[in-house]
Amino acid sequence: MDFPAHLQNIVDKLSPAKTSATFEQLFKAQTKKLTNSERFLVKMEINRLNKACQRPIDLRGRHGSACQPYQVNGVQHYLPEPAIERLNQLLAIYKQIYCFAIYEQILFEYKQKPQAQTYDSKTQRSEIERTLMSPIEFGQRVIRNEERMHYTTQVTLNINKLKLDAITCDISPSGLRIKIKAEHRFESEQLLQVSFVKWQSKFSEQTCRATYKLCWQKLDGHNTLLGLAILPELDQFNFSVFIDKYVKSYRRKYKLDACNTLQSARNILFEQCYFYTHSALPLLLTRDSQGVHIPYVCKQSSNAYVLDYWQDEHGVCQLRQLFSGARLLNLLNQITPVKNEYLFCFTHVQQGKTHHFSATYDELVEADLLSLYLGFAAQKSSWRVLKIQLQEIDLKNAQRAVAIPESAGEEIAQQNQPVTPDVIAQLANLTHFALLIDVTNQYAKASYADHQVDTQQLESLMRFKQEKLATTQTQALHFQFLGKRKEPRVRYSSAIQLELTDSKVAGQTMNISTNGMQLKLKTWPQLERGQYVLVGFPELAKKLKLKGELIKYQVMGTNADNCLVGLRLVSGSSTLVQALGKIFDSRMEQAQSPASAALENAIRNIIVMSTSQCCGFIYRSEQKHLNMLAQPSTSNRLSALIDKCQNYQQKALESFILKRFEQSNFAINNSVFELVISVVNQHDIFADIWLDKVVDENSRKLIIQQQLALGQVWVVRLECHDAIEADWHAIELELSYLSAFQPAGAQQLQKYFSHIKHAYTLTDVTREVLVRYEFTAEQISHNHTHQNEFIFDIFD
Repeated sequence: MDFPAHLQNIVDKLSPAKTSATFEQLFKAQTKKLTNSERFLVKMEINRLNKACQRPIDLRGRHGSACQPYQVNGVQHYLPEPAIERLNQLLAIYKQIYCFAIYEQILFEYKQKPQAQTYDSKTQRSEIERTLMSPIEFGQRVIRNEERMHYTTQVTLNINKLKLDAITCDISPSGLRIKIKAEHRFESEQLLQVSFVKWQSKFSEQTCRATYKLCWQKLDGHNTLLGLAILPELDQFNFSVFIDKYVKSYRRKYKLDACNTLQSARNILFEQCYFYTHSALPLLLTRDSQGVHIPYVCKQSSNAYVLDYWQDEHGVCQLRQLFSGARLLNLLNQITPVKNEYLFCFTHVQQGKTHHFSATYDELVEADLLSLYLGFAAQKSSWRVLKIQLQEIDLKNAQRAVAIPESAGEEIAQQNQPVTPDVIAQLANLTHFALLIDVTNQYAKASYADHQVDTQQLESLMRFKQEKLATTQTQALHFQFLGKRKEPRVRYSSAIQLELTDSKVAGQTMNISTNGMQLKLKTWPQLERGQYVLVGFPELAKKLKLKGELIKYQVMGTNADNCLVGLRLVSGSSTLVQALGKIFDSRMEQAQSPASAALENAIRNIIVMSTSQCCGFIYRSEQKHLNMLAQPSTSNRLSALIDKCQNYQQKALESFILKRFEQSNFAINNSVFELVISVVNQHDIFADIWLDKVVDENSRKLIIQQQLALGQVWVVRLECHDAIEADWHAIELELSYLSAFQPAGAQQLQKYFSHIKHAYTLTDVTREVLVRYEFTAEQISHNHTHQNEFIFDIFD
């Protein structure tokens, strides 16, 4: 990800002053108008540029014999005379320290690309590779309150009169990770004294020992790794304070351990890939004495069709009526944390009005209308089968800390502030989170349509017609924008003229904010992020009797396919700026109260931490293909089944899915598959039948019958998509920290995600399949009970 252009000038001004005594004062003055996030980005970039550099500059490829060897701080360069002069100028500016700012500036001026970042050691390489290939856990963030440094030195452990030699792997003010070159086993939370042997001889004025508590231990080959936490109440020599000073003083020489930041950044990118492509519609519900309300739904292009289905002819959302009193009670009575229900739906248009019908299997059986309803509904083009996955909301999930040590900068501590009371008050009425998943299967429609329909009895289906809502308070929030807007926007349409150096482009405003706007242009002029443009407002200028007045903006985001551009105010006609401000204020007063950035961020966190849908990702390179299943934030029956498969069959499930994708040469975008998983006993799990590859519905029904006769059966629906390009702006803080303190990790993360080519979701549709093929209620219940016995040892 490129460094934000609008911050580059500030970095260029401040970077040479990093070692100055007045740096903090200069930093505050130059960054006072920036947000916390932008201030942190500037600080990390300055840190990165001021790091000591060991890379040589070799310009012989461009300048040949004009180059001569020239050594600086032990690094041998090959430069022509003008480059040597320029190098010495920069060294004078940076106090004779050869750093990355000098390295990159020389290469930039001589039009040569910097070398790719390499690993600092074999240990760092193995740690980064292990981190990138670790299990994917949605919502997982490893938070550290302080920076941890890779550092190896000899220590002595005293444990209950036992004396052991060991070495440190990394150190921080509050803890250590150490390695003993032998196999040992200690009691949990054992107290031990650690003495730093070499430090004691080097730092005679400081007593280099302290009492620690054993937090974790594990064997690594024939070695024992220990995680230790210092006990502040027993730290009589203030050893933790000494380590804190040591870590900060030797940042340049030793590498900080940033793998927790790397892992969290990777998980965030996988979350984006899932949320931007899946078709499930997230709903935030409020349940009170008046019934159920849906204050928010989370929309994006991939699930918009689900929301559109529930709009009536006036655009009023009718989703609320899905959660009728009795239906919701039946859902809530299920024992499992994630409640599941299927809804069989269709619409009927009469005299220009759209009416929605919905029913559950139990409702149809109880009314003795199963065959009539399914047979009639499946013949309509509006036939849908939807699955609801419902759970209680935990408002603690509204806060997710950034996985960067707070000691890296005060901006992180401010970023990690608890959710404000005002936002908590706005969230307080939310009680449940639901995913509404369209599991309609087109080839299965014929099985439903086979039910006998007595047209004389159709009037009896009116009991399943939803009461029509005249209005709704449901707000549709776009996931990709949640928490990213620094200020609210309002819709405003007015003609504009965008002026570039050599051209003018007409367009229209889409929305405005206090410091920016979004435009839709008639033609695309190849705009780039960071570029400056001038904008005229002919209609507004005519009203104000202004001529030739323009406002200067900076390009902050572009969408070339839709000719959209996001702009940030720089300077311009005060009259025009004030006029736009007044329009914004009046529209804000008239508009439905928009969600604040803090509220949006809290909602985004709740959605990420509540999702119960399983998914997977395909890594493809020339060397290998990998299928990686991700753990959802909220465990459910399907995730428990996948855990069982992995425990007993290792990677058999992932391999079987990957083989299907390879057979189709990965042409799987927008494909839907159905996988049959059979469980014969506690250890015999077979995932080896693709139901969608079976030739007809009768044969599919026969397969399900055969599998049920052997044991329990599961049917899992896979919806497949090509992966989106990684949203690097979602992790710009983490990436800036990695670039400063673990640059190889930042580079490998970007390389890793260039190989994530496909994503897919997994949804348990077993009950719908059994209804589809007309198994009895007793058979359906019997299979469900055996499923729960297998995965949970409980009944619901």
